[in-house]
Amino acid sequence: MKGTGNKKLYILKKSNNKGKRFEIIMEDHSHNFGSKDGKTFIDGRTQKEKQNWINRHKGDKNFNSKHSGIYHSRKLLWNKPTLKEAIKEYETNHKVKINNKIGIK
Repeated sequence: MKGTGNKKLYILKKSNNKGKRFEIIMEDHSHNFGSKDGKTFIDGRTQKEKQNWINRHKGDKNFNSKHSGIYHSRKLLWNKPTLKEAIKEYETNHKVKINNKIGIK
């Protein structure tokens, strides 16, 4: 990918799926995630609310699989106080570059 070195390029954009907030486009597939109407840690939810969300969802199927929507909700919406910080950590941990087309930081 041009400008990404050896890293894979993912695209993060607003979802066109009804009820979903974002879509992450990977090499050969994508995942829609996050409730369009819900507020998350990047929207100012508290640390306690973050932990409650994790406790509520940690038993969900594919909670730890990067090939699922719930994983991307956890890593991008409930991990860090800002989307920018969450993206940076995601890029480091997965050795990818995310092109953020959402317009929020």
